[in-house]
Amino acid sequence: MEKILTIDIGTTACKVILFDLEGNILAKSNREYPTYTPQIEWAEQDPLDWWKEAVEGIREVVQAAGAEGILAIGLSSQRETVVPLDRKGNVLSRAISWMDRRSRPEAEEISRQFGKDTIHKITGLIPDSTFTATKLLWLKKHQPEILQKAYVFLQPKEFIGYMLTGEAATDHSLASRTMMFDINKRQWWEDIFEFVGIKSSQFPRLCYADEVIGYLKEDVAKILGLKSGIPVVSGGGDRPLEALGAGIVGSRVMESTGTATNVSMSSDKVPESLDPRVVCSCHVIRDHYLIEQGMNTSGTILRWIRDNFYRGEKEKGENVYELIDIEAESSKPGANGILLLPFFMGSRATRWNPDAKGVLFGLTLTHSRADVARAVLEGISYEIRACIEILESMGLKPESIVSMGGGAKSRVWSRIKADVLGKKVVVEKVQEAASKGAMILASYAVGARGSLIEEKREVLFEYQPDSKNHEIYNRVYEIYNELYSSVSSLYPKLSQY
Repeated sequence: MEKILTIDIGTTACKVILFDLEGNILAKSNREYPTYTPQIEWAEQDPLDWWKEAVEGIREVVQAAGAEGILAIGLSSQRETVVPLDRKGNVLSRAISWMDRRSRPEAEEISRQFGKDTIHKITGLIPDSTFTATKLLWLKKHQPEILQKAYVFLQPKEFIGYMLTGEAATDHSLASRTMMFDINKRQWWEDIFEFVGIKSSQFPRLCYADEVIGYLKEDVAKILGLKSGIPVVSGGGDRPLEALGAGIVGSRVMESTGTATNVSMSSDKVPESLDPRVVCSCHVIRDHYLIEQGMNTSGTILRWIRDNFYRGEKEKGENVYELIDIEAESSKPGANGILLLPFFMGSRATRWNPDAKGVLFGLTLTHSRADVARAVLEGISYEIRACIEILESMGLKPESIVSMGGGAKSRVWSRIKADVLGKKVVVEKVQEAASKGAMILASYAVGARGSLIEEKREVLFEYQPDSKNHEIYNRVYEIYNELYSSVSSLYPKLSQY
């Protein structure tokens, strides 16, 4: 049997999957690694933790499903996180994660230097500490010796590719998340390199996501229990790979809710009327782009509700998320007058307010935790609607929503999303979409697949909006936006305490 091996370096874990060429999972490993937080707003990871868990994960799936017939290895990872290596391949420091907020002042400095509009026009991004350039500028100020010693700066899947092949290569989807890449010319934006303190030659060579970057080294192959010489395909960032795996083309929009939420839509060009509140980066599909908006906290708020409102049930070992669904469904649309602003760690697109905080508004003594649970599901859904309205204002035509991630497991939440958005919400049978996207690219790169886009898709659930509920949510959504406008000026004052 012919197989494709994929490695995904996520925010919390390394996922290794062995697929057949039809996309069926033959074996899977999910191995967690720590995120280090030595100071407030800092988030770091050790790249050797990524490699250790990748090695163990590969051994695990090979033992389960065999090493014979592996045609290629595909890569996927979190984006923006950066690790410096010296000329000998030694790691010079922990990787600064995309979640790390220490470089907020550097984001503001870059914005002042080049202009927010110019940055957005060239890179498709909005100055924010998420992106790699701000992290490099922070290193220039606080750890300049690292920049001087660094031979190459790699993002996570690039690091794994380097460990497998000895080749340092990046694809357009990750390069375009550095805030140092011209998405129109598809080349490095040289002006910013000198400002942040490095040279473009310290970045890996550019390639397409469906290119073979190198071949599995003999010494590494022995460690992994694989044959040497297996082609390693570049792959890309987790979000565009997830979009590929979920078939997000045309009028389909991907809403992926896990720890955070991402709302994405693909395009075969950079929109002429690119809204300044959205980000646009290169897709893993050649000459395509991904229009993205994201929320810092969504699934994490549900976990917060679980840990603080359902502690007793959690300690008893009950299925708390199922209980939250049941109770949320018992509350009426509009959560009996409670509104949640879901900005527990600031807001990204569409509002881009790092000072934003969560708000639970309208509480009375008559309310129950069921109302709070529903308010959480509705509040996140309102912000998803705000994202989709921006897409519509740009002339894009989102008609249906493909719901992905852990949030899609909740039928109650999917129905709420359909009613809030006034659009069909579809949940498909797509297991491990990012890894599947990496599998599709890898099999295409070695000639085992003729097309990147799959025509047939298996639908698990489909939710049409209820017109009466949609009318209710239209009215509440207006109040939701008014509430944000009313409190937004207070956030900076609260941040002082």
